Amino acid sequence: MIQCVGSRENDHPYPYCSRVCCAEAIKNALRIKELSPQTAVYVLYRDIRTYGVKESYYTKARQQGVVFVRYEEDSKPEVSRNGAGLQVVVRNQTLGMPMMIPANLVVLSAGIHPHEDNKTIAQFLKVPLNSEGFFLEAHMKLRPVDFMTDGVFVCGLAHSPKTIEESILQAQAASARAAAILVRDTLELEANVSEVVDQSCDGCAYCVDTCPFKAITLLDYMWQRSVKKSVEANETTCKGCGCCQATCPKNGIFIRGFTLDQIRAQIEAALEVA
Repeated sequence: MIQCVGSRENDHPYPYCSRVCCAEAIKNALRIKELSPQTAVYVLYRDIRTYGVKESYYTKARQQGVVFVRYEEDSKPEVSRNGAGLQVVVRNQTLGMPMMIPANLVVLSAGIHPHEDNKTIAQFLKVPLNSEGFFLEAHMKLRPVDFMTDGVFVCGLAHSPKTIEESILQAQAASARAAAILVRDTLELEANVSEVVDQSCDGCAYCVDTCPFKAITLLDYMWQRSVKKSVEANETTCKGCGCCQATCPKNGIFIRGFTLDQIRAQIEAALEVA
């Protein structure tokens, strides 16, 4: 078994650890030894990462005769045909010399990659992706299965590489969060959302493109016998991030509870205390 195939490489688009490979390889090695104790099992690895309670599996595998051979990133194992079978050549770090292993079967532990459609789905649902291409939750500790977009939740490998047990637990959390919404007759909206001041807004639309939640639309309406442009904020989708207020050059939109006068008063009060 050869670990870290297609992952943890600087020149590879997915340099992270896939987490489950080492544990699954050792689990399979133990199963092979259980069915056929005389079978020689080799695990070629860069770093064994059987995190959590699975560390005991690594110790048990060594006790049952599974051979672990470490290789460096710049000296990867080479697989070639050898008659009817295969042979693997790897540089043994302990012996400091190449080691040839005849093999009936070579198993590659391939890295877990994000789905190629993730970017399209993220744009459709207006949810973020992390640098590796997996979906990013609203908050790692406080909202681990929520997105900033209401009513959309994340679990399993869509979130990051993880074991079946972790995927099941996260799926249970996501379904519980969804059920908590479905059982309600009504939903309360956020209090601190954007509000438009029609007298000041001239419809420049700077805030429309700036809003990350697409909660602001440009409107045309009649005002004193002439067409006036203004914007409208959708309170159901607004999250009160303040991007619109920071962009507006005419003080035509603000976040309730955070007008410029209120913010100025907070600053002055803080300076007086200091």
